[in-house]
Amino acid sequence: MNYLLIKCLSNLNNKLRAKNPIQTHSRQKQKVNLKRVMKNIEKGMTLIELTVVLLILIALAGIAIPYVSGTSRMAMCQATDATMQAVKEAIMGGGAGSGFYGDTLGYYPKDTKDTDLTNINLKHLFSKPAGFNQFNPKTAVGWNGPYLMTGITLSNSGIYNVGDLSTRYTNAGNNYVHEAYVNNMDTVLDAWGRPIVLQVEATYGARLVSAGPLGGIGFSNGDIDTQIDEQRQNDDRVLNLQGTTPANIPCVDYN
Repeated sequence: MNYLLIKCLSNLNNKLRAKNPIQTHSRQKQKVNLKRVMKNIEKGMTLIELTVVLLILIALAGIAIPYVSGTSRMAMCQATDATMQAVKEAIMGGGAGSGFYGDTLGYYPKDTKDTDLTNINLKHLFSKPAGFNQFNPKTAVGWNGPYLMTGITLSNSGIYNVGDLSTRYTNAGNNYVHEAYVNNMDTVLDAWGRPIVLQVEATYGARLVSAGPLGGIGFSNGDIDTQIDEQRQNDDRVLNLQGTTPANIPCVDYN
């Protein structure tokens, strides 16, 4: 009985569909349109999601770039301090050797064994100055270098062209350096690519001076601001060879 009832209802439904094909087509069309709408929504959501991701990446980049840049500046400051400490040990001794000062019985790197300060220069850590004898193992006195194995040689061309340096390095008369930087001179650079200067003066003692970060990276982009007879100036970094070093700008402040 139930089977016959279901069969009759099925036949009736088929007849109604046959009589009203427009309504049936309309329903099918509605289903197709609904599918298109859903696909469009899905595409729209995908574009929105991509837009959100891009905005997040841009925001993160804005945070990351200053952080990396700040970290780099701080690292270069620390590297400069480490280089200056290594130069100080080459002069004053420490670790494996007694340094230029100890080997020459109390002279800072210079060309002559006298009180003249006009020839004070780090180049004498690399090659024997004319006024000093070679180291004598019996007396443990004399130039026993080179005291530094890494440095650069100035030239009249190329990356380390002495002509690219400011006159504060190349003119001893302006009281920033004892001896003018010239072609074929050996020297040591800080992490920003500028020569580290040795200054010796009665009031401020013997000290190493770096031009610091201002001006950016590059052999010719920065300038030393501290004269021999004055205290540390601006962004210069100073390391005294004896006694207490005056406070420099903390490297963390470059972050």
